Amino acid sequence: MGIEKGIPKRTGLLALAHTLAVLPDHEGFIFRRFDRLSARNLLHLEGKLAYLEWKLEQADQQALESHDNEALRSLRAWEAFEENARDTSRPEHLSMKIANEIQQTLKEYQDALSRQHQISSLGQPEERVLEVLRDHRSLLAGLANRRLDDSNDLVAVRPPADKDLLSRFLQNHWMFKTTKVDPDTDHIKESHVTWAAGIISTVVAAFLLVGAIVMLRLLASENHDLQLGLIAMFVALFAASVAILTNAKRAEIFASSAAYAAVLVVFVSTSPGGGEGSCTCPPAG
Repeated sequence: MGIEKGIPKRTGLLALAHTLAVLPDHEGFIFRRFDRLSARNLLHLEGKLAYLEWKLEQADQQALESHDNEALRSLRAWEAFEENARDTSRPEHLSMKIANEIQQTLKEYQDALSRQHQISSLGQPEERVLEVLRDHRSLLAGLANRRLDDSNDLVAVRPPADKDLLSRFLQNHWMFKTTKVDPDTDHIKESHVTWAAGIISTVVAAFLLVGAIVMLRLLASENHDLQLGLIAMFVALFAASVAILTNAKRAEIFASSAAYAAVLVVFVSTSPGGGEGSCTCPPAG
C-alpha cells in the first residue's frame, strides 16, 4: 500500500524515530552516553560538596571557639540549632543555609552517581546494528549527524540476551530465513539464534561426553599414558567449548572442567582392566 495522499513523507527526526521503533527486539535503541559530560557533572557536584563541607566545618569551628553558650548548645542539640537558626542575626542561620544546600547537592550527587552506575552497566551496541543505523545518518543534519561516530560513547538500551561467542557469530553470519524490516534491512529473529545456539551446544556437549567415553573404552587398558593424554585433550576441548558456547565466567569454566575431568577419571578407573576398580579380590573365608 502506498503513502496516502495528503500525508507527508517522514523525514528528519520523525523518520529516524520510526526506523528505531520498527527494528524488532529494540535493537535500534542506541543512544549516546555523554561520558565526558557525565564525568564533568559529577566533578562539579563533587567540588561543590567539598566547598560546602569546608564552609560547614569553618562554621562549626567558630562555634566551638566562641564563648556563646547558645552556639555551643546548638552543636549538641538539633532543637537548639533549629530554634537559633530562625534568628537571621545568629551564625546558626548561615549554618542552616549551608546544611540545607549540602542536603540538596548531596542528593543530586548521589542520584547522579546511581544513574551513572546504571548506565555504565548497560552494554555497548553490536557493530552489525550500528552499520544499519549509520546507513540512515543522512536523515539528520548538524551535530546530530555525528551521533554514532564514537562507538565507545554509545549504549544499547536493550543488548542481546545471549552474548556468548557462538550466538554473536550466528547473528553476524546468519544464513537462514530473515525478516524484512524495510527494503534495505533484514532482521534476524533472536529466538531463531537462541534455538540454533542451543542445538549446537547440545550436540557438542553430547559429543564431548559420549565421544570421550567411547574412545577411552576402545583403548587398551594397559596404555595409561595414552589414556591420560586423551583425557587432557577432551578436558581442554570441554573448557574451550564452555567458554565459546556459554556466558560462563572463569570460575564456572574451571569448576565445570574439573567436574568433567573427574567423570572421565572415574570412568577409566572403574572400567574393566582400568585400575584399582578392576582388581579381583579372593573370596572371603
